[in-house]
Amino acid sequence: MRFAAMQDPCDDWLVHDLALDLPAEMDGRVLIGLTRGEAEDLADQANAGGPVVDSPVPFASVA
Repeated sequence: MRFAAMQDPCDDWLVHDLALDLPAEMDGRVLIGLTRGEAEDLADQANAGGPVVDSPVPFASVA
């Protein structure tokens, strides 16, 4: 499992790339400020290899 839904200190949710230790990115948007359901769904899709991220590094970006 590379991606995890996590709650931040402000009680928002994000998708965290555990391999890079950074928030994941999808379509140029950093996946932070999400609801719990959104974060869990996106993390599940990313872990399943679904087409949710448009990035040179699969499912994550540091740009």
